[in-house]
Amino acid sequence: MATQEDIQSHYDLDNDFFALFLDNDYRVYSCGVWKSALNLEDAQKHKLERLSKFAHLADGQTVLDVGCGWGGLMQYVTSQYPNSKTHGLTLSTKQFEYIQSVPKAGVTAYLCAWQKFASPQKKFDAIISIGAFEHFASVEDHSASLHRKVYRDFFNWCKSVSTDDAYIGLQTIVINRAPNSIGELRDSRYLLEKVFPGSALPSISDIQAAIVDQYEISEIRLIGQDYARTLAEWDKRLIVNRNKIIDRYSESVFDHYRTYFDAAKRCFQTGYVDLLQVSLRKAKAIKILSPK
Repeated sequence: MATQEDIQSHYDLDNDFFALFLDNDYRVYSCGVWKSALNLEDAQKHKLERLSKFAHLADGQTVLDVGCGWGGLMQYVTSQYPNSKTHGLTLSTKQFEYIQSVPKAGVTAYLCAWQKFASPQKKFDAIISIGAFEHFASVEDHSASLHRKVYRDFFNWCKSVSTDDAYIGLQTIVINRAPNSIGELRDSRYLLEKVFPGSALPSISDIQAAIVDQYEISEIRLIGQDYARTLAEWDKRLIVNRNKIIDRYSESVFDHYRTYFDAAKRCFQTGYVDLLQVSLRKAKAIKILSPK
């Protein structure tokens, strides 16, 4: 699993830096849903709407956001579902400080990993996780064939902290195949070594294996091309703010993010990786009736 230091090496650059290329409404750092969207703000709102529906949110619920970023999902939930309460987990000190600096009713953030989270006495009515699952198992976990255990532990934990009727709305990047070229291998190495150290991508079969006897798939979307477009939009905003970024953070930071966005965009365009959105409901025990 990516350590707190791994996460902070990327996400703790500076809150103001990420605001220069992310959407203006929710500051969401993950794939948007572009069907009928006119701009990045629309796409990110559509994504939050879909994942909320996948988690079967309703008014007055208590919702857990695993990997809450700067709190955009929690902001959306409390504005769209009256009397709801949201709890978010992050390993980024900067993100945690940002949420704390702009307190909102019904929003509570915690600086800790899901494994160490002491959940409130009341169980959660729904769980949403967007763009965090990729960080749960490392390359070393995959090499040692331990990654599916990590994923099973996560889903088992989700069951333990949520009500019997709770759904999970999960969004994660998934890997489809081995690299087909030196270019794909180079891109993936850059992303794993220079952008997201300590992380590794799951496959769809990894997730299927991890939810056996725990969760069932209720609904699913694969929208990798939407992520390619999201990355292109981030890149456009990065370029618009080029001089500001170089002045504040250095030219190497600007060049690094351009390389990162280009590499990731190619991975989605070729189908090397995809973007999975899935609604998971708790598996029901099957009663086997003995013949009379």
